[in-house]
Amino acid sequence: MAEGKIYDAIVVGAGGMGSAAAYHLARNGAEVLVIEQFATGHALGSSHGETRAIRMLYDKEFYTRLMPSAYEEWRRLEAAAGDQLLYVTGSPVMAPEGHPHTVQRAALLEQAGVAYEWWEPDQLMRRFPQFTVPPETRVLWQPDTGFVLASRSVATHLELAVRHGAEIRDRLPVDEIRWEADPLEVAAGGARYRGRAVVCAAGAWSGRLLAELGLPLQVRRQQIAHFRPDDPERYQVGVFPVYVDATDAEVMYGFPLIGIPGVKVARDGLGDLVSPDDCDRTPDEDHLEYLRDFMRRRIPGAAGEVVEAQVCLYTETPDLDFIIDAHPDCPCLLIAAGFSGHGFKFTALVGRLLSEMVLRGEPTADLRPFRVDRFTVG
Repeated sequence: MAEGKIYDAIVVGAGGMGSAAAYHLARNGAEVLVIEQFATGHALGSSHGETRAIRMLYDKEFYTRLMPSAYEEWRRLEAAAGDQLLYVTGSPVMAPEGHPHTVQRAALLEQAGVAYEWWEPDQLMRRFPQFTVPPETRVLWQPDTGFVLASRSVATHLELAVRHGAEIRDRLPVDEIRWEADPLEVAAGGARYRGRAVVCAAGAWSGRLLAELGLPLQVRRQQIAHFRPDDPERYQVGVFPVYVDATDAEVMYGFPLIGIPGVKVARDGLGDLVSPDDCDRTPDEDHLEYLRDFMRRRIPGAAGEVVEAQVCLYTETPDLDFIIDAHPDCPCLLIAAGFSGHGFKFTALVGRLLSEMVLRGEPTADLRPFRVDRFTVG
């Protein structure tokens, strides 16, 4: 036994969701222990890097409905930290006329009463001459889109959690979560840590820690790159937006310059299935050339040398929707998993909702779309 202490909550995983849950739990007076298998702030999972998109644009109504609360929670976090973490740039979503990627999202924005505009290609290129698009392109412009600072947000949540009394033990791999015990036990590093509740937010390692559930999670290797522009001033925040391009048979996206002196670009999804324990974290040269070719065609002034390239992991569910729920056999073990490459924008909100589930027994938002029982598990 590590020690006789019984925590109100043990959070397994100090990435985006775990760090946010730890902060909200500690802020609300809970005694919290965070256990992380690697060094905090590591680059081996899904929460590292400079930026992640935040947007109202979704193809499912329940995400669009949650997004105003997510924006609010980010602003509250900024106020608590005294630091800017969310930047609003607006976003053009470029696709052929009638493409479902834009049509479905515009319909949900209309339903939710969220502002948007349709632009013709010449409007886009007058507003943002950095882009070159085909004449058949139709552009969905949404002014609330932007990005949050990923690694800095994780660090901020953890710093504030510690300020409110949370304990963090990193470089401590978890071997098992013993949910049958009373109180629950987390076995790690040859010791056992006890908690009245456990939040499992272990990212790509969630399936292994919750193996008895047979969760339908698969891990994909994703690659992003930052390309040096010929004129950096034309790609700064406030001048160049977050962008999405679906003009070909796939979706590409990217961000303006911030932190790294290169324009970010990535291919959405379609990465190789991998194990998080032996994934090759060196980007492929042919994939980088594929990304550069896209930049030459769409953003030709930002197709210079690779300034930085990274690999991250998507942990996906079959429907690409999250799992935020209690273990079917243990209401005190909460699962936050399967964020499918689009969950980071929700971390500040999900952290609050997880803390409510621990401290109040239920969240203040409708999380039924994220229930684990929509899958056959066990």
